[in-house]
Amino acid sequence: MGQIGKIFSESQKECLPMIKKTMSIILSLVLILGSSLTLTANAKTIEAKTGFAVASDLHYVHPVKQAGTTLADEGWVTTFKSESESLTNQSGYIIDEFLKECAENPECQFVLATGDLATHGRDYISEHEVVAAKFRKFEQETGKQVYVINGNHDNAKDMPVDHKKFTEIYHEFGYDEALSTDEGTCSYSANLNDEYTLVALDTCDERYRVVPNNDASRMDWAIKQVKAAKKQGKKVIMIMHHNLLEHNPFQKLNEKNYVVNTPYSFAGLLADLGVKLVFTGHTHCANTKSYTSFLGNTIYDFSMSSLGNFPAEYKFVSMTDSEIKYETKKINHIDADKLASVCKGYSKEALDMMKNDLQGYTWSMSYKEYSEDLRENITPETLGVEETDALYAKLKPVTDMIKEMSDTPIYGKGGIKEQAAAYGLEIPDSEYKTLNDAVTLAMLRCKIGDKRYSQDSNDFKVLIRLLAFTVRKSVASTADEGMLANANEILQKLGCEGGIADNMFKRFCEKNGFATPAEKEAVAIAYSLWGGYIGEVDGVENRNGTIPGYGVKEASRNQFVAVFEKLVKLTIDIIKKVVISTYH
Repeated sequence: MGQIGKIFSESQKECLPMIKKTMSIILSLVLILGSSLTLTANAKTIEAKTGFAVASDLHYVHPVKQAGTTLADEGWVTTFKSESESLTNQSGYIIDEFLKECAENPECQFVLATGDLATHGRDYISEHEVVAAKFRKFEQETGKQVYVINGNHDNAKDMPVDHKKFTEIYHEFGYDEALSTDEGTCSYSANLNDEYTLVALDTCDERYRVVPNNDASRMDWAIKQVKAAKKQGKKVIMIMHHNLLEHNPFQKLNEKNYVVNTPYSFAGLLADLGVKLVFTGHTHCANTKSYTSFLGNTIYDFSMSSLGNFPAEYKFVSMTDSEIKYETKKINHIDADKLASVCKGYSKEALDMMKNDLQGYTWSMSYKEYSEDLRENITPETLGVEETDALYAKLKPVTDMIKEMSDTPIYGKGGIKEQAAAYGLEIPDSEYKTLNDAVTLAMLRCKIGDKRYSQDSNDFKVLIRLLAFTVRKSVASTADEGMLANANEILQKLGCEGGIADNMFKRFCEKNGFATPAEKEAVAIAYSLWGGYIGEVDGVENRNGTIPGYGVKEASRNQFVAVFEKLVKLTIDIIKKVVISTYH
């Protein structure tokens, strides 16, 4: 007789029918639920589609009368710099082209705009009035609805445009259709169609220029709207200006004004209520992050690049219950003749580029601006280190050296590659011409969501070696231990504690061999510049991709597994009790 037979006496055999019955129930549940899932998966149904366009940071600015001048030159007094990113005069014509493309796209049912509709919106009502007029004309001609939310440029307390004035100007674009509004803010909810409800959340603090505000009252209002929509059988899409999630490992610490407060607890609540899509802006960077709650529900934060500034892009989203497809659309041309009739002084070559290759125009103009800014303005402060910090004195020689070496050729006789070899650093071959070129291209490419700068890439290796060279050259007399201390201090200031730092350095060493202390300090500096792209690990594409639709119930599958595990555990407990009773 086997061991089991020895354990079970005749008196315990009467328990076997109960065990068999329990196991039968479990197997029946598995078969029934498994068949149900199979039938669902194999069902061939025609799913309804919802398509819409999303744009952020439209940043409309009144064009100046003469190219090369600014609004300040014409006597405008503003609270924001107006010449940023080189497309201020073109912004209105970019918005026109965007709306034209939405009008001509038969799949586009409505349009969402996630804030910063006007650059000087808080200062001048007239900028908002121009944008509202464009939206109004679009709605009248197409019958397609526009829905907006405010950004930090759009309104402020005790300014010509506060939250009340904003909602008055844009009353036709979500507020007239509102199911609910949140008093004292620009938040509202509205039905997009028979399937979807929009919750537009005002995340701006009117008292300050860029500070986010999603206090308990605003979050409570948003949660109530999501629950109300769910009760009506609706799925919820959200828009807000500030990012819902951190898009790099240290964003809330290093760029605290770009992310809402308590991002993960808020995101978890929304995800568990069924919210999948949240569209945000503010950073002007195309970066998509996902977060999965403890219950297994995933929410996606689409941080949008700017429409009215570089890179002049928007997203088109097409949804069914089973999948959500998103695609980045570029604005490739504008009506440059109209611009030239208002703003004089553009060359024929520039106007031709705006007509035929706006992307080439904005890339070249932004490259020039970023390159000059890097050459002149990189300092410890731009890396998040203030003059009062102990690290400032250690980091300043490095940033000064970056400026000094900015235009030194990387390759060729006397170039950085040749100089770096003397420090034991090998610069890999690449497309980059100078240190400035390498860093400028990295910044622009990160803005459009280019993933080539992952920590395992050759491009990142080149950047690290270039930065490591500037570190070595600037602190050649400093002990390696000092460099390591600097690296750790930079990372700690960014909120990166020992374990994360160790793993980051280990990954770099695994890919590129032993990392010198200078390279480790360079990695720390790089993290402060490109953290979200170096640490890109969630597998969600930034520009074009497909994610599960609202009909894919991730948590329900997890709950089934949990129930099954509990039933198995119950059966095991029963068996244990039978076995234990055998010995007593």
